[in-house]
Amino acid sequence: MQKIKFRFSADHVDSFAELGKLRAVFIDLTNRCNLNCKYCFNYGALQLPPLHLDIGLIEKALDSKLAESVNNWFLSGGEPFLYPHLFETLKLFRERGIGPKIATNGIKLTPEMLDTLAGYGVPSVQFSLDTLKPELHANLKGSQPQDHATILRNLEYAVNSPLRVVVSSVLTEANKREIKEIMKFCFESGADSYTLYPNVPSEDLHKDLIVPFPEILELIDELFSAYISLSSTKVIDITVPCFSDSSVYTKWKDILALRLHYCAAAQFALKITSDGRVSACICQDGDPFIIGDLRKDGLDDIWVSEKAQEFRSLYEKIPECSLCSRKEICRGGCRNNASLFGSQGIYSLDPYCQYLKSCVE
Repeated sequence: MQKIKFRFSADHVDSFAELGKLRAVFIDLTNRCNLNCKYCFNYGALQLPPLHLDIGLIEKALDSKLAESVNNWFLSGGEPFLYPHLFETLKLFRERGIGPKIATNGIKLTPEMLDTLAGYGVPSVQFSLDTLKPELHANLKGSQPQDHATILRNLEYAVNSPLRVVVSSVLTEANKREIKEIMKFCFESGADSYTLYPNVPSEDLHKDLIVPFPEILELIDELFSAYISLSSTKVIDITVPCFSDSSVYTKWKDILALRLHYCAAAQFALKITSDGRVSACICQDGDPFIIGDLRKDGLDDIWVSEKAQEFRSLYEKIPECSLCSRKEICRGGCRNNASLFGSQGIYSLDPYCQYLKSCVE
Protein backbone atom coordinates (compact mmCIF):
# COMPACT_ATOMS: atom_id res chain seq x y z
CA MET A 1 0.00 0.00 0.00
CA GLN A 2 1.37 3.40 -0.96
CA LYS A 3 1.61 5.86 1.88
CA ILE A 4 3.13 9.16 2.91
CA LYS A 5 3.54 9.35 6.68
CA PHE A 6 4.26 12.73 8.29
CA ARG A 7 5.90 12.48 11.70
CA PHE A 8 4.95 15.02 14.33
CA SER A 9 6.76 13.16 17.10
CA ALA A 10 10.39 12.14 16.59
CA ASP A 11 10.40 9.30 19.12
CA HIS A 12 9.15 6.70 16.66
CA VAL A 13 9.88 6.13 12.97
CA ASP A 14 9.31 3.23 10.59
CA SER A 15 12.22 0.81 10.58
CA PHE A 16 13.89 -0.26 7.36
CA ALA A 17 13.18 -3.95 6.88
CA GLU A 18 15.41 -6.65 5.45
CA LEU A 19 14.16 -8.44 2.36
CA GLY A 20 12.73 -11.86 3.14
CA LYS A 21 12.57 -11.25 6.92
CA LEU A 22 9.03 -11.13 8.27
CA ARG A 23 8.61 -7.97 10.31
CA ALA A 24 4.92 -7.05 10.09
CA VAL A 25 1.73 -9.12 10.26
CA PHE A 26 -1.68 -7.59 9.54
CA ILE A 27 -4.64 -9.52 10.90
CA ASP A 28 -8.16 -9.00 9.57
CA LEU A 29 -10.09 -10.03 12.67
CA THR A 30 -13.47 -9.77 10.98
CA ASN A 31 -15.11 -8.79 7.72
CA ARG A 32 -17.85 -6.93 9.59
CA CYS A 33 -17.84 -3.14 9.68
CA ASN A 34 -20.17 -0.42 10.92
CA LEU A 35 -19.35 1.70 7.86
CA ASN A 36 -19.50 1.13 4.11
CA CYS A 37 -16.64 3.18 2.67
CA LYS A 38 -16.77 3.53 -1.10
CA TYR A 39 -12.99 3.16 -1.45
CA CYS A 40 -12.35 0.37 1.08
CA PHE A 41 -9.63 -2.01 -0.11
CA ASN A 42 -11.48 -4.80 1.70
CA TYR A 43 -14.76 -3.89 -0.02
CA GLY A 44 -15.25 -7.35 -1.53
CA ALA A 45 -14.74 -9.15 1.77
CA LEU A 46 -17.23 -6.86 3.50
CA GLN A 47 -19.96 -7.89 1.05
CA LEU A 48 -19.70 -11.54 2.13
CA PRO A 49 -21.63 -13.15 5.00
CA PRO A 50 -20.26 -12.35 8.48
CA LEU A 51 -16.92 -14.00 9.04
CA HIS A 52 -14.75 -13.79 12.17
CA LEU A 53 -11.20 -15.14 12.29
CA ASP A 54 -10.85 -18.29 14.36
CA ILE A 55 -8.96 -17.22 17.47
CA GLY A 56 -7.10 -20.53 17.35
CA LEU A 57 -5.46 -19.37 14.12
CA ILE A 58 -4.27 -16.19 15.81
CA GLU A 59 -2.73 -18.30 18.57
CA LYS A 60 -1.17 -20.53 15.92
CA ALA A 61 0.48 -17.52 14.28
CA LEU A 62 1.70 -16.15 17.61
CA ASP A 63 3.27 -19.50 18.49
CA SER A 64 5.21 -19.77 15.22
CA LYS A 65 8.98 -19.39 15.23
CA LEU A 66 8.61 -16.39 12.93
CA ALA A 67 6.62 -14.52 15.57
CA GLU A 68 9.88 -13.86 17.43
CA SER A 69 11.12 -11.68 14.56
CA VAL A 70 7.88 -9.74 13.97
CA ASN A 71 8.21 -6.13 15.16
CA ASN A 72 4.67 -5.06 14.42
CA TRP A 73 1.33 -6.82 14.69
CA PHE A 74 -1.65 -4.89 13.35
CA LEU A 75 -5.26 -5.74 14.19
CA SER A 76 -7.75 -4.56 11.61
CA GLY A 77 -10.74 -5.74 9.62
CA GLY A 78 -13.47 -4.80 8.88
CA GLU A 79 -13.81 -2.97 12.12
CA PRO A 80 -11.77 -4.74 14.82
CA PHE A 81 -14.12 -3.63 17.60
CA LEU A 82 -16.85 -5.75 16.03
CA TYR A 83 -14.75 -8.88 16.51
CA PRO A 84 -16.42 -10.98 19.23
CA HIS A 85 -13.10 -12.36 20.54
CA LEU A 86 -11.18 -9.09 20.70
CA PHE A 87 -10.37 -9.16 24.41
CA GLU A 88 -9.45 -12.84 24.28
CA THR A 89 -7.10 -11.98 21.42
CA LEU A 90 -5.54 -9.09 23.32
CA LYS A 91 -4.99 -11.44 26.24
CA LEU A 92 -3.11 -13.85 23.95
CA PHE A 93 -0.82 -11.02 22.89
CA ARG A 94 -0.33 -9.77 26.45
CA GLU A 95 0.60 -13.27 27.66
CA ARG A 96 3.40 -13.25 25.09
CA GLY A 97 4.57 -9.74 25.92
CA ILE A 98 3.40 -8.34 22.59
CA GLY A 99 1.55 -5.06 22.16
CA PRO A 100 -0.48 -5.15 18.91
CA LYS A 101 -1.43 -1.96 17.10
CA ILE A 102 -5.06 -1.39 16.17
CA ALA A 103 -6.47 0.31 13.06
CA THR A 104 -10.07 1.48 13.40
CA ASN A 105 -12.54 3.97 11.99
CA GLY A 106 -12.67 5.40 15.52
CA ILE A 107 -16.41 5.29 16.16
CA LYS A 108 -16.19 2.63 18.87
CA LEU A 109 -12.87 3.83 20.25
CA THR A 110 -14.51 5.43 23.28
CA PRO A 111 -12.58 6.69 26.33
CA GLU A 112 -13.55 3.52 28.19
CA MET A 113 -12.25 1.37 25.33
CA LEU A 114 -9.00 3.34 25.11
CA ASP A 115 -8.39 2.80 28.82
CA THR A 116 -9.04 -0.92 28.36
CA LEU A 117 -6.62 -1.13 25.43
CA ALA A 118 -3.89 0.58 27.44
CA GLY A 119 -4.40 -2.04 30.15
CA TYR A 120 -3.79 -4.79 27.60
CA GLY A 121 -0.52 -3.18 26.48
CA VAL A 122 -1.72 -1.84 23.14
CA PRO A 123 0.90 0.80 22.20
CA SER A 124 -0.93 2.71 19.48
CA VAL A 125 -4.19 3.20 17.64
CA GLN A 126 -4.85 4.47 14.14
CA PHE A 127 -7.94 6.58 13.49
CA SER A 128 -9.42 6.99 10.04
CA LEU A 129 -10.30 10.62 9.28
CA ASP A 130 -10.94 11.36 5.61
CA THR A 131 -12.65 14.71 5.92
CA LEU A 132 -13.45 17.49 8.36
CA LYS A 133 -16.92 17.85 6.84
CA PRO A 134 -19.64 15.75 8.53
CA GLU A 135 -21.79 15.63 5.40
CA LEU A 136 -18.91 14.41 3.21
CA HIS A 137 -17.97 11.86 5.87
CA ALA A 138 -21.50 10.45 5.72
CA ASN A 139 -21.41 10.32 1.92
CA LEU A 140 -17.98 8.70 1.56
CA LYS A 141 -18.31 6.24 4.39
CA GLY A 142 -22.01 5.40 4.44
CA SER A 143 -22.20 6.55 8.04
CA GLN A 144 -24.69 8.24 10.32
CA PRO A 145 -24.44 12.06 10.61
CA GLN A 146 -23.41 11.87 14.26
CA ASP A 147 -20.52 9.45 13.61
CA HIS A 148 -18.13 12.20 12.55
CA ALA A 149 -18.56 14.09 15.81
CA THR A 150 -18.12 10.83 17.73
CA ILE A 151 -14.78 10.17 16.04
CA LEU A 152 -13.50 13.65 16.83
CA ARG A 153 -14.50 13.30 20.50
CA ASN A 154 -12.77 9.93 20.75
CA LEU A 155 -9.69 11.34 19.04
CA GLU A 156 -9.53 14.20 21.53
CA TYR A 157 -9.44 11.74 24.40
CA ALA A 158 -6.96 9.43 22.67
CA VAL A 159 -4.27 12.07 22.20
CA ASN A 160 -4.30 12.63 25.95
CA SER A 161 -4.04 8.91 26.70
CA PRO A 162 -0.80 6.90 27.07
CA LEU A 163 -1.28 5.44 23.58
CA ARG A 164 0.46 6.71 20.48
CA VAL A 165 -2.10 8.13 18.06
CA VAL A 166 -1.87 7.90 14.29
CA VAL A 167 -4.47 9.53 12.05
CA SER A 168 -4.86 8.47 8.44
CA SER A 169 -6.75 9.66 5.38
CA VAL A 170 -7.48 7.99 2.08
CA LEU A 171 -6.96 10.50 -0.71
CA THR A 172 -9.91 10.78 -3.11
CA GLU A 173 -11.29 13.27 -5.59
CA ALA A 174 -13.86 14.17 -2.95
CA ASN A 175 -11.41 15.26 -0.23
CA LYS A 176 -8.22 16.22 -2.09
CA ARG A 177 -8.72 19.94 -1.53
CA GLU A 178 -8.87 19.63 2.26
CA ILE A 179 -5.97 17.26 2.91
CA LYS A 180 -3.70 20.09 4.05
CA GLU A 181 -6.35 21.22 6.49
CA ILE A 182 -6.78 17.68 7.81
CA MET A 183 -3.02 17.35 8.36
CA LYS A 184 -2.93 20.69 10.19
CA PHE A 185 -5.92 19.65 12.30
CA CYS A 186 -4.16 16.41 13.28
CA PHE A 187 -0.98 18.25 14.25
CA GLU A 188 -2.86 20.83 16.32
CA SER A 189 -4.95 18.08 17.93
CA GLY A 190 -1.81 16.39 19.27
CA ALA A 191 -1.61 13.29 17.05
CA ASP A 192 1.83 11.69 16.78
CA SER A 193 1.69 11.34 13.01
CA TYR A 194 -0.51 11.72 9.96
CA THR A 195 -0.61 9.20 7.10
CA LEU A 196 -2.02 9.80 3.64
CA TYR A 197 -2.95 6.80 1.48
CA PRO A 198 -3.47 7.43 -2.25
CA ASN A 199 -6.73 5.66 -3.05
CA VAL A 200 -5.93 2.34 -4.71
CA PRO A 201 -8.88 -0.05 -4.28
CA SER A 202 -8.44 -3.77 -4.62
CA GLU A 203 -11.03 -4.13 -7.35
CA ASP A 204 -12.52 -2.26 -10.29
CA LEU A 205 -14.87 -0.11 -8.23
CA HIS A 206 -15.38 3.63 -7.73
CA LYS A 207 -12.44 4.51 -9.96
CA ASP A 208 -13.93 7.97 -10.29
CA LEU A 209 -12.63 8.66 -6.78
CA ILE A 210 -8.99 8.01 -7.70
CA VAL A 211 -6.82 11.11 -8.00
CA PRO A 212 -4.55 11.05 -11.09
CA PHE A 213 -0.92 10.47 -10.16
CA PRO A 214 0.41 13.82 -11.53
CA GLU A 215 -2.04 15.56 -9.21
CA ILE A 216 -0.88 13.39 -6.31
CA LEU A 217 2.68 14.59 -6.86
CA GLU A 218 1.51 18.21 -6.87
CA LEU A 219 -0.36 17.61 -3.64
CA ILE A 220 2.66 15.93 -2.02
CA ASP A 221 4.71 19.02 -2.84
CA GLU A 222 2.09 21.23 -1.20
CA LEU A 223 1.92 18.94 1.84
CA PHE A 224 5.70 18.99 2.27
CA SER A 225 5.59 22.78 2.29
CA ALA A 226 2.75 22.82 4.82
CA TYR A 227 4.39 20.16 7.00
CA ILE A 228 7.69 22.00 7.34
CA SER A 229 5.83 25.03 8.66
CA LEU A 230 3.98 22.89 11.22
CA SER A 231 6.47 20.44 12.66
CA SER A 232 10.13 20.59 13.59
CA THR A 233 10.48 16.81 13.27
CA LYS A 234 10.92 16.87 9.48
CA VAL A 235 10.73 13.08 9.08
CA ILE A 236 8.52 11.59 6.35
CA ASP A 237 8.24 7.89 5.49
CA ILE A 238 7.22 7.24 1.88
CA THR A 239 6.15 4.05 0.12
CA VAL A 240 5.59 5.22 -3.44
CA PRO A 241 7.35 3.35 -6.27
CA CYS A 242 10.14 5.32 -7.98
CA PHE A 243 9.40 8.44 -5.93
CA SER A 244 13.12 9.23 -6.00
CA ASP A 245 12.73 9.88 -9.74
CA SER A 246 10.28 12.72 -9.14
CA SER A 247 11.03 16.43 -9.19
CA VAL A 248 9.28 16.66 -5.81
CA TYR A 249 11.90 14.37 -4.26
CA THR A 250 14.73 16.38 -5.82
CA LYS A 251 13.25 19.59 -4.45
CA TRP A 252 12.87 18.38 -0.87
CA LYS A 253 15.47 15.66 -0.30
CA ASP A 254 18.02 18.03 1.28
CA ILE A 255 15.42 19.85 3.36
CA LEU A 256 13.37 17.00 4.82
CA ALA A 257 14.36 13.52 5.97
CA LEU A 258 12.55 11.62 3.21
CA ARG A 259 12.78 7.93 4.10
CA LEU A 260 11.93 5.79 1.07
CA HIS A 261 10.57 2.26 1.60
CA TYR A 262 9.74 -0.42 -0.96
CA CYS A 263 6.47 -2.36 -1.07
CA ALA A 264 6.20 -4.74 1.89
CA ALA A 265 4.12 -7.44 0.16
CA ALA A 266 5.75 -10.81 0.93
CA GLN A 267 9.04 -8.96 1.28
CA PHE A 268 8.66 -8.27 5.00
CA ALA A 269 4.90 -8.28 5.62
CA LEU A 270 1.79 -10.35 5.07
CA LYS A 271 -1.90 -10.36 5.92
CA ILE A 272 -4.03 -13.02 7.58
CA THR A 273 -7.55 -12.68 6.21
CA SER A 274 -10.68 -13.18 8.30
CA ASP A 275 -11.11 -16.67 6.81
CA GLY A 276 -7.56 -17.74 7.68
CA ARG A 277 -5.91 -17.42 4.30
CA VAL A 278 -2.57 -15.63 4.05
CA SER A 279 -2.10 -12.85 1.52
CA ALA A 280 1.17 -11.30 0.43
CA CYS A 281 -0.54 -7.90 0.18
CA ILE A 282 -2.41 -6.14 2.98
CA CYS A 283 -4.78 -4.63 0.39
CA GLN A 284 -5.71 -7.83 -1.37
CA ASP A 285 -7.33 -11.19 -0.77
CA GLY A 286 -7.70 -12.14 -4.44
CA ASP A 287 -6.30 -15.51 -5.53
CA PRO A 288 -3.14 -14.15 -7.24
CA PHE A 289 -2.07 -12.66 -3.90
CA ILE A 290 -2.77 -15.66 -1.66
CA ILE A 291 0.42 -17.46 -0.65
CA GLY A 292 -0.99 -19.91 1.91
CA ASP A 293 -3.74 -20.97 4.28
CA LEU A 294 -3.22 -20.89 8.03
CA ARG A 295 -5.97 -23.48 8.44
CA LYS A 296 -3.77 -26.00 6.65
CA ASP A 297 -0.17 -24.93 7.23
CA GLY A 298 1.89 -23.08 9.81
CA LEU A 299 3.10 -19.52 9.31
CA ASP A 300 6.72 -20.68 9.22
CA ASP A 301 6.04 -22.99 6.27
CA ILE A 302 3.90 -20.45 4.42
CA TRP A 303 6.58 -17.75 4.62
CA VAL A 304 9.14 -19.95 2.85
CA SER A 305 6.68 -21.71 0.55
CA GLU A 306 7.00 -21.87 -3.21
CA LYS A 307 4.08 -19.45 -3.59
CA ALA A 308 5.72 -16.91 -1.30
CA GLN A 309 9.04 -17.19 -3.11
CA GLU A 310 7.28 -16.82 -6.45
CA PHE A 311 5.48 -13.67 -5.33
CA ARG A 312 8.74 -12.13 -4.11
CA SER A 313 10.29 -12.63 -7.53
CA LEU A 314 7.34 -11.44 -9.65
CA TYR A 315 9.32 -8.40 -10.77
CA GLU A 316 11.69 -10.68 -12.68
CA LYS A 317 8.78 -11.67 -14.97
CA ILE A 318 7.78 -8.08 -15.76
CA PRO A 319 9.63 -7.10 -18.98
CA GLU A 320 10.12 -3.44 -18.02
CA CYS A 321 11.36 -4.38 -14.55
CA SER A 322 13.78 -7.07 -15.75
CA LEU A 323 15.79 -4.38 -17.59
CA CYS A 324 15.65 -1.79 -14.82
CA SER A 325 18.79 -0.98 -12.83
CA ARG A 326 16.72 -0.45 -9.69
CA LYS A 327 14.81 -3.71 -9.78
CA GLU A 328 16.52 -5.13 -6.70
CA ILE A 329 15.37 -2.12 -4.68
CA CYS A 330 11.94 -1.40 -6.16
CA ARG A 331 10.97 -5.08 -6.65
CA GLY A 332 8.33 -4.10 -9.17
CA GLY A 333 6.52 -1.54 -7.05
CA CYS A 334 2.93 -2.18 -5.97
CA ARG A 335 1.37 -5.36 -7.37
CA ASN A 336 -2.12 -4.32 -6.29
CA ASN A 337 -1.75 -1.07 -8.19
CA ALA A 338 -0.39 -2.91 -11.21
CA SER A 339 -3.09 -5.58 -11.23
CA LEU A 340 -5.89 -3.03 -10.99
CA PHE A 341 -4.71 -0.71 -13.76
CA GLY A 342 -2.44 -2.85 -15.93
CA SER A 343 -3.32 -5.01 -18.91
CA GLN A 344 -1.30 -8.03 -17.72
CA GLY A 345 -2.86 -8.42 -14.29
CA ILE A 346 -0.39 -9.04 -11.51
CA TYR A 347 2.44 -9.06 -14.07
CA SER A 348 1.77 -5.49 -15.22
CA LEU A 349 4.12 -2.58 -14.71
CA ASP A 350 3.16 -0.36 -11.79
CA PRO A 351 1.61 2.76 -13.43
CA TYR A 352 3.18 5.08 -10.83
CA CYS A 353 6.60 3.75 -11.80
CA GLN A 354 5.73 3.99 -15.47
CA TYR A 355 4.71 7.63 -15.14
CA LEU A 356 7.79 8.71 -13.19
CA LYS A 357 10.17 6.94 -15.52
CA SER A 358 8.54 8.63 -18.51
CA CYS A 359 9.27 11.99 -16.91
CA VAL A 360 13.04 11.37 -16.70
CA GLU A 361 13.60 9.55 -19.99
